[in-house]
Amino acid sequence: MPVTSNICAVCSITAKQRCAGCFNVFYCSRDHQKQHWKIHKSLCRPIKICEDAVLGRYLAATRPIKAGDVVFKESPLVKGPAQITGPICLGCGKEITGPDDSVPCSKCGWPMCKDGDNCENSETHKAECTFTQKRGFKVSIQNFASPHPSYQCLTILRCLYLRDHEPEKWEKLIKLESHNKIRVNTEQYERDCVSAKFIQKFFKLEKEFTEDEILKVAGIVQVNGHEVPLTEPAHIAIYEACSMLEHDCRANCCKSFSSTGDVLVIAGQDIKADEHISICYVDPLWGTANRRHFLLETKYFKCNCARCNDPTEFGTMFNAIKCKEKDCEGYLLPKTFIEQKDTEDEPKWYCSKCFRSQDGASIHKLMDHIGKDLEAMEKGDVESCQKFLEHYGKYLHSNHYYMTDVRLALAQLIGQKTKNGLTEVPDELLDDKAKLCQKVNKLIKILAPAEFRIQGMLLFELHAAVAEIGRRRATKGQVGPETLEAMLLESKNILAEAIELLKHEPDIMPEGKIKLQARKNLADLEKLIRTLHQNVGDMP
Repeated sequence: MPVTSNICAVCSITAKQRCAGCFNVFYCSRDHQKQHWKIHKSLCRPIKICEDAVLGRYLAATRPIKAGDVVFKESPLVKGPAQITGPICLGCGKEITGPDDSVPCSKCGWPMCKDGDNCENSETHKAECTFTQKRGFKVSIQNFASPHPSYQCLTILRCLYLRDHEPEKWEKLIKLESHNKIRVNTEQYERDCVSAKFIQKFFKLEKEFTEDEILKVAGIVQVNGHEVPLTEPAHIAIYEACSMLEHDCRANCCKSFSSTGDVLVIAGQDIKADEHISICYVDPLWGTANRRHFLLETKYFKCNCARCNDPTEFGTMFNAIKCKEKDCEGYLLPKTFIEQKDTEDEPKWYCSKCFRSQDGASIHKLMDHIGKDLEAMEKGDVESCQKFLEHYGKYLHSNHYYMTDVRLALAQLIGQKTKNGLTEVPDELLDDKAKLCQKVNKLIKILAPAEFRIQGMLLFELHAAVAEIGRRRATKGQVGPETLEAMLLESKNILAEAIELLKHEPDIMPEGKIKLQARKNLADLEKLIRTLHQNVGDMP
């Protein structure tokens, strides 16, 4: 917790020096600061916990934070399987496909991967292993072909284990929001009731945990669980500070993960002192109605952020459709996505030019039809993406979220399936790739500036297109060595920016692998530029 008075953390006398890392702790001298560092270093983060009647607990910056800085890094309080999952190794989280792919834990019977003692004796597996042994009978998993119901309670069980075995973590966990008063009438709550009864009976824990206690933990898992894609399948982890990050559809931070499962919260833009720290709980490239529906259904609140309050989404027209009136070049949007009259289930949409209106029900029907077409579209096919953009460009704004979704896919697809990559892509399609990357990246910087992964991937694709365009123009004699060098330098700068954006991505993730490839490409580009420069003159 932040220190609220200027008292030295070591000797308790009045102090003027403040820790430059977090601005939370004071010291009377440099010697006392050095002395206290072993204790303070794990807590030295430029954030403070605040509380609000509406938001509850949230995090704010204690000092200015620069874009790209790691705001904080945090280990999970608990991690475990997703609620819907097939059998996995409960030590490392790796998928188990059958009895030949696993060995039962010698103590409890749960299937483990063939990594032997490492997984069986891991700290991760201790909770269910302990509870199963107390039960008196080993577990026997026979069905490996589909999601297994026995696994849906394990993350809850691991949380319950903390109460008697790791009370410090338990105290942090139990303070997190469960939203059970809101969840009580949902299908998820009903499923959690089944899980709670199963936990009590199967593990013989009726006397140790009440159904209400288990349901509170189940709510905490649902509301605060983060999907961690470091394993296959992905697992769920709960973090203390990360659970206090508020949501914003145009967040100022993004999250990533270390190879060991720690969460990293990274500033996506410059953050002022006392500014709230936020991440986006939902895919920021969804439309406003879809984002708000998801947040209400899964996080139990109505988003009221600046982006949701602006139907134009900061002038991008991300949800807009073309007006159907002849010779009108306007676009239709509702007056608001936030509030609507009780008597009007589907609010009207109004044209920005001719001001004619269209009923919301017909708009909804059109969006539903286009969404189904998008879902049915052949995935990974350049021509299908082009046809979608050409056809629905007649109905949707160029920046519409459906158009953006397809453009993002197409930008990465071009050159992906040809034997020799971009060298076999026709000139016109290569130019399209560069324009797609630039257009989508520009849009993301407006709507979701903290989405470093998407930006980094787009810039990686863009650098390759720019370099290949330069090579072709030089080969055809359309540009001289100096222009080619300038284009390669542009490609290099784009690539360096991509590496910077992806620098925190773990190597085992797709974005981390792109980062490694980008570093190799950067070295190759620098070598090529040096060689070319020998014929051009001094580098600028």
